[in-house]
Amino acid sequence: MPQKILIVDDELSILRSFSSLMQDEGYKTTTAESAEQAIGKCRETGFDLVLLDLRFPGQSGIDFLKWIKEEPYPPMVLVVSGQSDIPTALEAVKLGAIDYLEKPVQAEKLIASVRSSLLLVAADRQRNLMVNDIDSRSQIIGASKAVKKLFKIVRQVAPTEATVLITGENGTGKELVATRIYLESKRREKPFVKVNCPGIPATLFESELFGHVRGAFTGAVKDYPGKFVLADGGTIFLDEIGDLSLDCQAKLLRAIETGEVETLGSVQKRLVDVRVICASNQNLQKLVSEGRFRQDLFYRISVFVVEVPPLRDRLDDIPLLVGEFLKRFDPAQTTKLSAEAVAYLTTLDYPGNVRQLKNIIERLTILFHYQTVEANDLMAHVTPCPTPTSLPPQASSLSEKVGGFEKYLIRKTLEDAGGNISEAARLLKIDRANLSKKVKELKLKEF
Repeated sequence: MPQKILIVDDELSILRSFSSLMQDEGYKTTTAESAEQAIGKCRETGFDLVLLDLRFPGQSGIDFLKWIKEEPYPPMVLVVSGQSDIPTALEAVKLGAIDYLEKPVQAEKLIASVRSSLLLVAADRQRNLMVNDIDSRSQIIGASKAVKKLFKIVRQVAPTEATVLITGENGTGKELVATRIYLESKRREKPFVKVNCPGIPATLFESELFGHVRGAFTGAVKDYPGKFVLADGGTIFLDEIGDLSLDCQAKLLRAIETGEVETLGSVQKRLVDVRVICASNQNLQKLVSEGRFRQDLFYRISVFVVEVPPLRDRLDDIPLLVGEFLKRFDPAQTTKLSAEAVAYLTTLDYPGNVRQLKNIIERLTILFHYQTVEANDLMAHVTPCPTPTSLPPQASSLSEKVGGFEKYLIRKTLEDAGGNISEAARLLKIDRANLSKKVKELKLKEF
């Protein structure tokens, strides 16, 4: 489909010549003789690019730029005007114009500027598609008290520029939380660069993070900008930062504090604007006391700390997680889990946390294609871990385990609902009368 260009000028000869020139290049054109007409046409249809003059009777081109800047999905604007004073040009660029060309403009120069602008349009659309795809795949699943608290913390810190340290056990979803902070930040449209710190040899640390020029060392066959430069304007995520050597920590601290990146093999330094998010499954304060992590770096990266809860602290999220993983690994929904099977999953211990549950569900979608998984199937294919403290220690049979979990889940939901049976019934998606009956049967007298 040809890209669409709106040409806005009050000179008919300009409209005809620009329109003919753009059509010869394969673009679809629409014209407007005033800013008011241009606004009306933008409301009727979407454009990829606007070629805009600034001088009109009535509303000016600057007025048009002010209007379009407030639109949710504005086209790019290339100003082509005979009004050549510098303050006006600066104001146009400040309002979002991609470039400013002075009339009369050569055809070759106009075509080159249009091509460049439309390449940026295509790049922006591709980036938006990627961000939206990441967004849809990076939702934190859960409705437990622990997850609601996590949601609140993420929403508080995401819009700020604060450096964040995410802590938690392996498999809890620290990278997922980092991604949510990025997606809900003001840097959402900018790069998000992930760095697996344990995967970088100490000898290559500077090269990977700060870049190198060709010939800086053996094997440097071409220039490489480094992760910090790639993340310029956006966010860098340093996963498992506790595994870095002290020497690497010192180099990282300097880059974070000064914003200066010194490329290997180059005498020039480059300033970068990067938000830093770190994660660790280790107790960094303990590492500091043991002399294995720099105290100054710890304080620099822990301006705001987010702790991700382990799965054992949010067992009532398991049914929601199971449903999400089933959709992910079996979009056709040919594999199903019975209520008893889901209940059995909630009786297991999860040292591997959410990642472990995710792997279990993926395995089940392979083993039980077009089948319903029962609790006995799980007992045969999933190795149980020690009984969690949330269940009665004497529970040994399946019915006892399921009954124990049912009592635990109802009690937990009632606590989250502040003792309100109607609210708890809504959360559990059961009839209020049935829940009230269950409360009496299970002797939950305090509610």
